[in-house]
Amino acid sequence: MDVESVRRAILDQVDRLAFKHLKHSLETLVDIPTVSAWGDHRVMLDGASAVASLLKELGFKTEVASNGGYPAVLAEIRGGDKATVLLYNHYDVQPPDPLEQWDSNPFKLVEREGKLYGRGVADNKGNIAARLAALEALIPYIDRLGLNVKYVVEGEEEVGSPTLERLVVDRIEWFKADGGVWETAYVRRDGRLSISLGFKGMVYLEVRIRGALRDVHSGYSPLVPNPAWRMARLLASLKDEGGRVLIPNFYDDVDPEFLDMGEKLLEQVDVGELEALKEELGIAGFVGGVSGREALKALYLNPSLNISGLYSGYTGKGSKTIVPAEAVAKLDIRLVPGQDPKKVLDSTIRYIRTLGFEDAEIHVESMYKAGYTRPHEVIVEASIEAAEQAYGLKPHVTPMAAGSGPIYIFTDIARIPMTGAGVGYYGSRVHAPNENIRVEDFVKGVKHVALTLIEFSRRMGERRA
Repeated sequence: MDVESVRRAILDQVDRLAFKHLKHSLETLVDIPTVSAWGDHRVMLDGASAVASLLKELGFKTEVASNGGYPAVLAEIRGGDKATVLLYNHYDVQPPDPLEQWDSNPFKLVEREGKLYGRGVADNKGNIAARLAALEALIPYIDRLGLNVKYVVEGEEEVGSPTLERLVVDRIEWFKADGGVWETAYVRRDGRLSISLGFKGMVYLEVRIRGALRDVHSGYSPLVPNPAWRMARLLASLKDEGGRVLIPNFYDDVDPEFLDMGEKLLEQVDVGELEALKEELGIAGFVGGVSGREALKALYLNPSLNISGLYSGYTGKGSKTIVPAEAVAKLDIRLVPGQDPKKVLDSTIRYIRTLGFEDAEIHVESMYKAGYTRPHEVIVEASIEAAEQAYGLKPHVTPMAAGSGPIYIFTDIARIPMTGAGVGYYGSRVHAPNENIRVEDFVKGVKHVALTLIEFSRRMGERRA
């Protein structure tokens, strides 16, 4: 049986297996509330065990491994010496809050009008289920393809993957691969799959300013310092109205090679999606008044600083007149290639101190670098070709996602070029209530993964012939 015959045989199974794993794998995974931020080790182990069981059913040799945090699943199935591919996903999810905004139980898979609802269906359990379906179609022919598949599914991505780097470093020989498929990709409004070749780094901080030992009647506000006012002044000193970060040397270390590559890729990107996003969100314009290519650069090539959370004093219904005892801000700083998270953190803390906030308490929640892959890599070219076949349109390829993920562990440490694949779409409401995917995108996502692996093994085989 030649490669084309194998390809047809695999694709003949895609629809059937896609619907099988929608009912079996995805339902199994969504039912387990693997919220890493909640700190329930028993539930997280249940999630890892469920992933391992699903992979064992397909014939994978599996191991549940931990390096001090929530467990990760390592799985492998061997089929020859043409190519080795590494798949990465995570089984942990974001908290479902606010619960009252969900139309159904976030931890029960529900189908309504061609969409599947539940926490993690887009980020990231739906992608696990889609890859299981693609692998089940592919495994009977894995020897003919000459493909080895390694699969790592971790449980800490939503809290910054604090132990993943050590796991990869300690098991570096196991992680060696010719190419990899990162956790996600999303379908745009125009029906094209959006593939990101990199993910931004992250420094996530909690800043706390304390005042009096307890809340005080606001009649004493002429005398008692209010930490909320001090926090407002601190935050206003971090960025100007145009969105430029004011921390000294913040932009100095951005990699010029990445910027050059990124600008060339963005020349091929349609800006219409951003205009549709503006309308969907009900905003008059973007920060700094940017539009068109400048908006794309701001989104994909620039580092950023954001207030993710801000609270102080009474926030319930009605009135309560107090001077609050403390104010807290949660900040996320997203980094691009070239920036050192530790250096950015040190500059941020030093700047806050020089502004006169020596007493501000700063706690680091997570911190990691950005990472990216160049577009000429075999795995990238294979996934682009596969996306055009699966979706009927050329994919939308960006140099960097707007969001963050620890992809650098694979691109920089394990030296694996990575591409993307996923089943979410522009309306998936990732991290929000009523997270959902469309059934049609799930089926196409299964096909895309299968075709990517077939095309990758073919191209690698030709290169090594």
